[in-house]
Amino acid sequence: MNDNKLKDIWSKAENFRDTPGYESDTIERFLTSRSNSIAEKITRMLQFDIAIKLLAAIVFTINAILYFNIQSIVFTTCLSGAALIIPFVLFELRILRQFSGISDYGQSTKAKLSAMLTFLRSRFFIAILSISSTNLFFFYSGLLFYFFIVYGHLRQLDNMDIFVFSILCIIGIVMNFVINYTQVRYHIKHLEACLSDLNDSVLSVVSINIETQQKQDRTIKLLLGVALILGFVLLIAILKKIGM
Repeated sequence: MNDNKLKDIWSKAENFRDTPGYESDTIERFLTSRSNSIAEKITRMLQFDIAIKLLAAIVFTINAILYFNIQSIVFTTCLSGAALIIPFVLFELRILRQFSGISDYGQSTKAKLSAMLTFLRSRFFIAILSISSTNLFFFYSGLLFYFFIVYGHLRQLDNMDIFVFSILCIIGIVMNFVINYTQVRYHIKHLEACLSDLNDSVLSVVSINIETQQKQDRTIKLLLGVALILGFVLLIAILKKIGM
């Protein structure tokens, strides 16, 4: 059922409140089930990314052990990579706890929908930015592990190698961001449609909450962006140095 049909059904329910088959409670139960579905999808998205980040940290740690007596710069890089993942994981765990709290099933439908909409519209960009960083960590940890298995060390890399690996990593980051961005934008539009049917005045309150939250998140967005860029540049510089 699309959002236009949902609006039509809700309007009929309000106009014919006492008519059998048009009870508002029925529509509200439907909206509740849809909000629960959205909450589950967002939760799984965060849980899956946290698991992949932890896996990348484990691979970095294994690489550090493998390269310990072979290439000290790779050993240091792997430890740094594993350490850099930790704040990203802690940040996403905090986001997950916050989202789980606002999507609590004990709330009323209106409260739950408005809280979820406020969260997604104000914080989804910074969360997706953190999720996109997973490609950087997982790609390079896997690449270093592959080189050790095949060559027993990180072989020399020419400029073409560095260019190709960098492009592949960037493509992965961009695709990850676009896919998750599109998915969350769809959820936001669906929540907006549901809320507009329940109470139009709720959207104005949501907008005020979003503006407040966005002001608080600007510093975090900047730090995450800088960390992502510096991590990418640092790894490229190390690969280039080893390849020379």
